[in-house]
Amino acid sequence: MHTVITRLSLVLLLVAAGAAQEVAGQVDYSSRLGLQQGDETSFAPQGPDVMLGVLDPAVRRWYVPQELYKEYHWRQWQYTNYARNPYQRYVDISLEGDYFYDLYGNFLTRGWLIFNNSQSKPQQFGNSLLKSNRFQQWFSDVVIASDAKGQYFYTLTTSAQMRSVISPMVFSKPRMDGVQFDLATDRYEGTLIYSRLSNPGGSTTEDQEVLRTNNTTLFGGRFAYQLSDALQLGLHAVNAHQSNTLSDRLVGNPFSGALTVAQNKTVSLIQIVLRDDSPGDGTGGAAFFQAGSDVLITYEDGTVDAGKDIQFEPVIEGGFVQQGYIAANGPEEIRLSYDFDSPAFVDRASFPKEDIVKVEFRLVLGNDYQVWMTSDRQVNRDGEAVLLLVAQADGNVQDITNLQTVRFEYGLPTATHIFGGNIEIRDYKGFDLYAEYDLSMSYRKYPNVLRDEHHTTSGIGSRRRAPAWMVNASKKAAPFFVFGEAYSMDPLYNTRTFV
Repeated sequence: MHTVITRLSLVLLLVAAGAAQEVAGQVDYSSRLGLQQGDETSFAPQGPDVMLGVLDPAVRRWYVPQELYKEYHWRQWQYTNYARNPYQRYVDISLEGDYFYDLYGNFLTRGWLIFNNSQSKPQQFGNSLLKSNRFQQWFSDVVIASDAKGQYFYTLTTSAQMRSVISPMVFSKPRMDGVQFDLATDRYEGTLIYSRLSNPGGSTTEDQEVLRTNNTTLFGGRFAYQLSDALQLGLHAVNAHQSNTLSDRLVGNPFSGALTVAQNKTVSLIQIVLRDDSPGDGTGGAAFFQAGSDVLITYEDGTVDAGKDIQFEPVIEGGFVQQGYIAANGPEEIRLSYDFDSPAFVDRASFPKEDIVKVEFRLVLGNDYQVWMTSDRQVNRDGEAVLLLVAQADGNVQDITNLQTVRFEYGLPTATHIFGGNIEIRDYKGFDLYAEYDLSMSYRKYPNVLRDEHHTTSGIGSRRRAPAWMVNASKKAAPFFVFGEAYSMDPLYNTRTFV
């Protein structure tokens, strides 16, 4: 009996030991598998709370100006003894003015803000221009920063009346109000120019920021390479474009500009004016063939209406009726008015005028013509319509042998862009030579209040660029001097911008 009880006790001990080992072998996951709260499992982090107060940054108080600590090594807690190091006055003109810091709050310098032009988008009045009174009183409208090291030289010039030249056919202003940055080495030269043409500030803005939403900006540059002592090659480009700070879109060609807030409104009337390109002879002026001419109107969804299909014809004023066409000779002119509020358009068009994204004209013209264009949105400050040249006939043809279809699109002017290159030879065996070739583009965009991006066009038909070139040469052979020049300029070559 005793033996049976002993064996039973051993079995119970073995079972208990096995159960203990099984319990000890289980892994403790703590709260990594979640914390059971009723029927839901919470995975919120567990642990001691953090006192955010101990993480607050400490502010150190300085009882002396920062430049005394940085430059003169003043320590407000240190004993002062001037036996070896005499006392020095610390009030210096270079240390006056306001404090300036970098983006991270580090102290940079102390001085005066003389000129500043910045832009923030998208927001109202996002472009800011400041010229302090010191710009005029202390620096006489010219501030120059310059430095050099070895063969490298640079100069940054800000002025309200600066003589600036990129090239004779592209940009030459005797009094530019803006900024010019120049860099030069033994073989290379470079220049960048910038100006806010719309209200550039003049001599001073009376220490007040001049804020604008709509802006016309000039930006350009030139790069030149000195191949030898006598030969230099150069590339240049200048762009003047309009923009507004309400839009933050960076799409398409940045050189084509953007419509201003005042421009981007629905067009109700487009007017085309045909004139005699040589009014002095009084004959052979613009010949307009109405039967073959038409207008194509494109809407938001891509639908296209032809004017003749919906019986939308222009109202014609002026000119002399000839056999099969209307002529404008001498001072006479023909006005074609396309009214999008007329019953002919409102009743028959596929969509209202607010949905128009593109208007293309196809005019059959002959003889010696000029084509000008405007609209009820293309006006000056007095609200008067401004005509801009679109196309011009080659030569003085008077027998309609140059009859052709002139294709162009309407749009408000947004930018003028010119780029080109030049070659210059100086004193090579007594010869001097200068040659330049440029291409000009005048960008236009059709306004539509429903779109952020607008259709852009330039030139007429397939001629999007207008060329111009010049060559002049001279020879010095004492006591004689010989000079000659040749040039060509397309009628649509443009160096102006409509502001």
